[in-house]
Amino acid sequence: MGKPRMIILIRHAQSEGNKNREIHQTVPDHRVKLTPDGWKQAETAGLKLRSLLRPDDTLHFFTSPYRRTRETTEGILNALTSSNPTPSPFPRHAIKVYEEPRLREQDFGNFQPGSQEMARMWAERAEYGHFFYRIPNGESAADAYDRVSGFNDTLWRSFESDSFASVCVLVTHGLMARVFLMKWYHFSVEYFEDLRNVDHCEFVVMKRSRENQKYILQNELRTWSELRREREEEAREPESPVPVRKRWVGVKDEECERRRRGGARRQNTREMFADDVDGFEVVKQKDAQQDVVDPPS
Repeated sequence: MGKPRMIILIRHAQSEGNKNREIHQTVPDHRVKLTPDGWKQAETAGLKLRSLLRPDDTLHFFTSPYRRTRETTEGILNALTSSNPTPSPFPRHAIKVYEEPRLREQDFGNFQPGSQEMARMWAERAEYGHFFYRIPNGESAADAYDRVSGFNDTLWRSFESDSFASVCVLVTHGLMARVFLMKWYHFSVEYFEDLRNVDHCEFVVMKRSRENQKYILQNELRTWSELRREREEEAREPESPVPVRKRWVGVKDEECERRRRGGARRQNTREMFADDVDGFEVVKQKDAQQDVVDPPS
């Protein structure tokens, strides 16, 4: 087959560490497992992958050896090869799966310290720069970049084999997916640090162009700078084009308030001109009687 027609990066499903970061204080990072919701996400991802494939596609999976990525791969394969709702054209025995240690998560230094120390460390990393900051007793993103570079070279050489699959799937971690893309597309350090992680089980798709054989990124990657702009726009309240009308209390409310205070009651127009109105009514009655006695000629 040679170069695959498509490379798909998938971040692992939700893990127990994503729900409770303090679990890393007692459980080694490579042993953190998926949550029940994470298993559902993985199976949904398997159905999505199935919808993207052609019936004649072949598959090679490369997965980080961490438990959460291996379980994500298993969940994907369960749905991909299932006969529900219809028989799958992708039998399990025909799909090759490789554990690739170079796709493992950035090393955060064995058991992580308490939440207060982690908060201090994250603040220091933000100040120093995410790419070059080395976690105490662990790795920097630059260290992870070096091993991903080696994996990319190995992967590229494997494309020369005619037996390589038509679709290559990499199941890895959020930061490692960004590092992989940085190496492949020659992103700058500044752009890497602006990139946000993809969501759990989100697909990052790279399709091979028929014209130049290069892999075209199909996703629009999300950045922190765009998120800040969106939040700033939401914070600005637009001026209403319609003037706001004040509440009218009404005459009756004013009258009740005066009586409560013991003030003089305001006369209405009819009361102010009562004598004139009564006289006017008498004249009107006389004129009406006159009209009846002396009809018009």
